[in-house]
Amino acid sequence: MKEAWEQIYGLLVEDGQIAVGTLAAFVAAGAVAALGSRLHNDLLRNSAGFVLLILLIALLLVNVYTAGRKAYGELSAPWRR
Repeated sequence: MKEAWEQIYGLLVEDGQIAVGTLAAFVAAGAVAALGSRLHNDLLRNSAGFVLLILLIALLLVNVYTAGRKAYGELSAPWRR
């Protein structure tokens, strides 16, 4: 159990942007589903999964781009001196 908490803690500390972005995507998808339910709109309610998919793909692309920029910066740093 201790190892599981260490993994969760590591995820939140080291990959905070991913963790916060994932939680925000879940909240946004839940809000879309709740709004669709409240408005009795099945199309809107059922689109919550698609909204979640799009938000998570966007989060993944942003993080890959950021990691690529950091890696490129580390590789090109010796030549800048």
